[in-house]
Amino acid sequence: TRITEHLLALTRLDSLPAGEEWAVDVARVTERTVALLQPVADAAGVTVEKHLKPGCAVLCTEDDLSQICYNLVENAVKYNYNGGKVFVSVYRDGDQVLLEVGDTGVGIPEEDLPKVFNRFYRVDKARSRESGGTGLGLSIAREIVLRHHGTIALASHDGPGTTVRIVLPIRQKEEGAV
Repeated sequence: TRITEHLLALTRLDSLPAGEEWAVDVARVTERTVALLQPVADAAGVTVEKHLKPGCAVLCTEDDLSQICYNLVENAVKYNYNGGKVFVSVYRDGDQVLLEVGDTGVGIPEEDLPKVFNRFYRVDKARSRESGGTGLGLSIAREIVLRHHGTIALASHDGPGTTVRIVLPIRQKEEGAV
């Protein structure tokens, strides 16, 4: 089911023009998405810490923003350890909003870093099959971020784990400011 959902999401992103965008509060959508995944984190013994600054709206769709956040937080929980932590931050830096999801999990080997956003790429194929990974979550997030004129990258990270940083510009509609 997850593979089908991910393939449908990629097909939609590949074939449809960008949808109607409006000002979306990144912190509010992130809060809702983390709450949705909290039972999964609790079952895995993973603590989720949030640092969400209000006033971080971008021109986007709620569905797209939810999909990005869901994929990142789900990965951070899924590839973590019992007793591990996930850190979710939303903040504004000038004319940009940053969404960062970091974890204390298994991390990504250096040789795999350039490939993690490719479709169907899985760092540890055996472990991904165990946990239900399709190798599509990060590529879906990348496609959505690019569609909204942003960037996605692995950020430098102290200690074990991974941090993914999304930067979305605060843009304006033609009729006025966001």
